[in-house]
Amino acid sequence: MTRLTELGMADAASSSRSRPVWRWGLGLGLLIALFVIARNYLFVQAGMLAPDFAVIHQAYDFNLWQLPWGLVTVSALFAGLGFFLSRSRRALFAVAALYVFLAFDLFALRYYVTYVEPERLVVNLIRLETPKLKAQVRVLHISDIQAGAIEAYQYEIFEKIRELKPDLILNTGDFLQVVPPATFESEWPKLLQLLREVNPRYGTYAVFGDTERELYRIRPEAMEPLSILSSDSVTIDTHGGRLSLHGLSLYESNAAKWALRSVEPWLAEVSRETDFRILFGHSPNYALGMREQAIDLCLAGHTHGGQVSVPFYGPLVIYSDVPKAWAQGFRRIGIPFLNVSAGAGSNRYNGLPPMRFNCPTEMSLIELVPMER
Repeated sequence: MTRLTELGMADAASSSRSRPVWRWGLGLGLLIALFVIARNYLFVQAGMLAPDFAVIHQAYDFNLWQLPWGLVTVSALFAGLGFFLSRSRRALFAVAALYVFLAFDLFALRYYVTYVEPERLVVNLIRLETPKLKAQVRVLHISDIQAGAIEAYQYEIFEKIRELKPDLILNTGDFLQVVPPATFESEWPKLLQLLREVNPRYGTYAVFGDTERELYRIRPEAMEPLSILSSDSVTIDTHGGRLSLHGLSLYESNAAKWALRSVEPWLAEVSRETDFRILFGHSPNYALGMREQAIDLCLAGHTHGGQVSVPFYGPLVIYSDVPKAWAQGFRRIGIPFLNVSAGAGSNRYNGLPPMRFNCPTEMSLIELVPMER
């Protein structure tokens, strides 16, 4: 009886000695979780107060590089303790394994965010009925290719365009955002060649974006067949009817009041009854002033859909004055329809990796079809 009592007391003592190990492990895990929540709350607040992709870059480095390496370090500490504290070895190894598992998950998420979703190009198919056309016209809206260099993924974009066989391509800017050692001079000829290879029967039209101011100094004929419309218009006679395009300057796209000064003369010159009117600019800000204008379709890019879209919160940064709901996708905003592209590429600001989460790259094939009677 005494022997059994002694064994029971020994087991209880052993249990009491092992319990603090779990408390340390779980306590440290709780502290890490609280620190991560607080740190990311500060990232979100910084993004709301001063929207900047630099904030996303900091959050990316912290959550997907510094944090997992920190967890690996903690796991090594607990595994090392396990070799010296034999009675608590199982508990210590369990804690170490938990932290290794969490670190592995974060490293895997980093790989997905950096190398998988940024190249998971989605094609959105949009069908828009109009009484102004007698046959279908396929318009491809692409934006923000924003290549750090012309590499395999950019070739995939243009191969997909070739497969889609659009009748017209409209590009809402930001072709390049080169990352050294690449330069505009080394990458622009490659991109222009790709544009030439997929040029459809009614042409490729674009507006100026933010990231390649070097385009302003290139003569228009040197960019053919690409035509850049900057506060300018063109009317295209298609097999389905007349399309009237008006491209905004970068400055006009950023402010509705300046866009209206460009749009009103264009609308006065084209037929409201017979011409399908498409207005496009880089930033969607201009659309805030177009809700009562006699425009059929507005196109924009610039927002990237936020690139990082947090569940239950949405995009952290959209760099625009429009509501977050307008930062990506197709919708009616009054008289016109509006399509804002999340972009075929990713922001490469200051060498930012091509990073996306819950917001894959995309382009939109808009089928303009005769209205069924």
